[in-house]
Amino acid sequence: MDYRGGTPGLYPPLVQPLALGRPHRASSLSYSRPPAFGDPFRRNSPPQVKFKRKGAFRGGITLGEAQANVRLAGYDSYTFNDLGVDHRGKIYVKISWPGYSPLNYEIPVDGYGGLVDLQSLTRRIGRAVSHYLQANIIPIPWDRIELSHMEEVSMGTWHLKMTTN
Repeated sequence: MDYRGGTPGLYPPLVQPLALGRPHRASSLSYSRPPAFGDPFRRNSPPQVKFKRKGAFRGGITLGEAQANVRLAGYDSYTFNDLGVDHRGKIYVKISWPGYSPLNYEIPVDGYGGLVDLQSLTRRIGRAVSHYLQANIIPIPWDRIELSHMEEVSMGTWHLKMTTN
């Protein structure tokens, strides 16, 4: 008599194992969190929000383009949940420049239908960068500063990556 399904004469168990094999202890199973938004092949790296002009071959936009509300590629790719927008509709962006102390800016996030308006967000980040440069009296022409991307530091807090060209 086969007793694998339980005691004969009783109903079979409601939950059947998907694969027969060695039994596992709960402590031997490993769980991984689902991949964050963006590229599923990027493992163990923070989520990123990339700034790229629509139709451009390479990423990054200048500070002037950010403030001029230039049209961006993937402008409706991010949700409020992806960016960790708080109950007030804001995120925190950390702006830093080598040799100067970093500043955190509270940036309001607009959107429609649950999607973030990336152009509006980029314009506001551009304003924060220009304020940071003026407040610290950093002697660099604004047209040389390029906003590359933002990396998530913690939920709702982002670090802005900038380069010069």
